[in-house]
Amino acid sequence: MAPARWPPIFFDVVLDLPGPAPELFALPREPVGDVDHAIGLYASTLVRDGGTLQIGIGSLSDALCHALVLRHTRNDDYLAALEALSPGLADSALVRDTGGTGPFRQGLYGASEMVNDGFRRLAEAGVLTRRVVDDAAAMARINRDQATDADRALLAREGRWLDGAFYLGSKDLYRWLRQLPPTQARGIGMTRVSHINELYGNNEALEREQRRDARFFNTCMMMTALGAAVSDALEDGRVVSGVGGQYNFVAMAHALHDARSVLMLRATRGAPPAANILWNYGHTTIPRHLRDIAITEYGIADLRGRSDQDCVRAMLAITDVAHQPGLVLAARAGGKLPKDFTLPLGWADNRRESLSRAMHALRRTGVLPDYPMGSDFTPVEERLAQALGWLKARSARPRDRIGLVVRALMARPPQDPDAMQRMDLASPTGLTARIEARLLAFALAQAGKP
Repeated sequence: MAPARWPPIFFDVVLDLPGPAPELFALPREPVGDVDHAIGLYASTLVRDGGTLQIGIGSLSDALCHALVLRHTRNDDYLAALEALSPGLADSALVRDTGGTGPFRQGLYGASEMVNDGFRRLAEAGVLTRRVVDDAAAMARINRDQATDADRALLAREGRWLDGAFYLGSKDLYRWLRQLPPTQARGIGMTRVSHINELYGNNEALEREQRRDARFFNTCMMMTALGAAVSDALEDGRVVSGVGGQYNFVAMAHALHDARSVLMLRATRGAPPAANILWNYGHTTIPRHLRDIAITEYGIADLRGRSDQDCVRAMLAITDVAHQPGLVLAARAGGKLPKDFTLPLGWADNRRESLSRAMHALRRTGVLPDYPMGSDFTPVEERLAQALGWLKARSARPRDRIGLVVRALMARPPQDPDAMQRMDLASPTGLTARIEARLLAFALAQAGKP
């Protein structure tokens, strides 16, 4: 891996620690649920073979990378999963014109501010194989199938299949990087954030050739029906996260003639489900004039170049059914939809229960695992994580908690002694502990059901 080098005068202080260097901080790997897997499958269809990939962080990015690995290594399972999720999607005009569903013959080049475990899996699966060199003329010839013998020799000698500004992930990621054979490690570059996140101000001609067919995938918290995105703060001023490179990648997608920006978000959050697609919001991270592609668990909305009316329609099609009527009323009042507009019958299936049924068989066969990037948990802890997540999602309000306790006390679920032991609830004493044990046993039995 090519290191980032600076002269000694650049540093103000160098800390020399006694003894061996401490182990690098490892990020915990989150489970990937039905919603995340659905979004990842949709997103994977927009990646063009021979193109460039940038991804963010979190379970949505893990789901996308898993779907891309499925597409490349188990294409029959991948196509079956797409058909179960969205019949006909693989043959749609959007997928045909923007991405694809076949294995990667040319491979992808990774160029991402942060390199995480998703890129490790893509490399291990043979997806990251397109190489670039820092020679604009050579890259132009390579991209146009006019490469000379000297160009091919340069590509073999100096070509990189992954460039990143920083590398952060699990212990498996760090181990993989340390153990890469030198010939493969030379294909990884470490560079400036500005080089990855910006097109202008560096060597624009070179970067345009390197970043052909770029797909920039990032997540956001909320979007408006007119295509603006909320990613870093709430309307009351509370800051949730930094913008990072998201704005840069969205803007770059519009500057590169063959690139697309894709913002991924869950259609709802919490319990009872609150809408993440709103008519308007008091804070914006990505303005509506940079709208491009949005994805929820209910589908893909292609917003680039569309009128406001068409944009609203596209966003309604990926909105949960419970929140569609309110958006329609607001859009009519704002003059963005005609007064006689009615919701198509097909959009009525945008509900969590329908998604769970579609995904259940795929989850049961292992095509869509809970931890596609691997797990630092034991099997018992993985079951507990799923059960505790199930409990949290269903106990947000006091009345929900009361109903849950009643159901748990009345149920007679099968026992999971290892899980109960891990939570120190195998032999509960006292009323509170007994109720907690019944709740946990109930959740262990219910989690994962369609």
